Amino acid sequence: MWLLNTITLKLEEFCGNDIPPYAILSHTWDVPSQEVTFVEMQGLRETITNKPGFAKITNFCRLASQKGYEYGWVDTCCIDKRNSADLSEAINSMYRYYYDSGDCLVYLSDTKPMADWGSLSIAKLDDALRPCRWFTRGWTLQELLAPGTRSFFDATWQPITNRHLVSVISNITKIGDACLLFRDNIPEVSISERMGWASERHTTRSEDITYSLMGIFNICMPILYGEGGKKAFRRLQKEIMRVSFDQSLFVWKEDVSSSGFLASSPAAFACPPTLGLWAPRNLAPFYMTNVGLSVRLTIVEILVEDRTWVPKNVLEIHDSEDDEEKVQMAIIGCDILNSDNRWVLLSLYVQPVPGGSFVINGKLSRAYRRVASHTWTAVPTGALFQRSGPSRSTDVLILEDEHYDLVRRASREHDHRTWNRFGVSLPPILRLDLEAKSEPSQT
Repeated sequence: MWLLNTITLKLEEFCGNDIPPYAILSHTWDVPSQEVTFVEMQGLRETITNKPGFAKITNFCRLASQKGYEYGWVDTCCIDKRNSADLSEAINSMYRYYYDSGDCLVYLSDTKPMADWGSLSIAKLDDALRPCRWFTRGWTLQELLAPGTRSFFDATWQPITNRHLVSVISNITKIGDACLLFRDNIPEVSISERMGWASERHTTRSEDITYSLMGIFNICMPILYGEGGKKAFRRLQKEIMRVSFDQSLFVWKEDVSSSGFLASSPAAFACPPTLGLWAPRNLAPFYMTNVGLSVRLTIVEILVEDRTWVPKNVLEIHDSEDDEEKVQMAIIGCDILNSDNRWVLLSLYVQPVPGGSFVINGKLSRAYRRVASHTWTAVPTGALFQRSGPSRSTDVLILEDEHYDLVRRASREHDHRTWNRFGVSLPPILRLDLEAKSEPSQT
């Protein structure tokens, strides 16, 4: 770990248990070219003294030194971004860097200076802080949550102290006071709610919105710039599944007609509902296989008596399908607080995949896709009891996009072979499509 000497402004490297106490800076990169890099800081070239980023570093070091810290850490100049191994280590360790710091100095560069921050009412303090970019960036979320001590400063490096500060930050970020005041409460918050904290935040590189969340979920994984934001976020969700039984991971909304149970970005978790997690003894392990998500769910048919509360758009899909492909309810392993302030079951909607059945652990599992992914339903109390239709807890497969495409191709090719066996010609369009896929590439 590279640390900046707050007196000499020289970088020094520390390892293992030899890391001294240090302060850490949280800020936004206003103009990247005006920030000071690791290479520039090592050389202390004269040209960097004119950069706004250098003034930011010197002011941070001055305040850190006044607080008694001989060393400080700044992301712009304490990471050697030329070295991919160092960059990957730093990104995977970032949450811990902030967690282990003695004090986090938060610099809000776009705040208007106030003569007396302490005298502002809660409304005026909110008006002053809400427009700050710091509350919209992806990386600053963990910089808010991880440190044990935070000190806020305005554009002129004057301290922002106000008895309403925590409440205002909570209102802006939608993070409860309990997590802002006591960071060890964070793991107790549902995955869906934690994802929701990042739903309106942005990063310059699409993958970084995922990488900035790893520490919040205590996950380490390879950094693969170039994979794209969706693939990075799917990898994160798969890693979370390895260490958590929290099925609120599946409680999100996206405007897609058909999907799996994994979201494409944290934006899908905007405005998460209040959820209560089921005890582990009431759940079965769930995990991603090479043919989809294997999970035990209660699958419930939509009956006539359910039509009063099932969303209209779900019923439209349900009524348009054949009997074998009717939409069904999938009860997720967490409860939702309904409008009557009562805990009830939560249902997503799934549809059987034609030809999609696989043997998992010696048992035949039916394959499904999530439909009407922009909605979920709080199931009315008692709606699933004394039903005239069947409901069952069963091991199923939820197909992600790549699995769904594979099953459809395999099903079509199976039909092709079956038709040929009985001397039946394929429809022209399907025949051309399959023949094109089977032709060797021409070089």
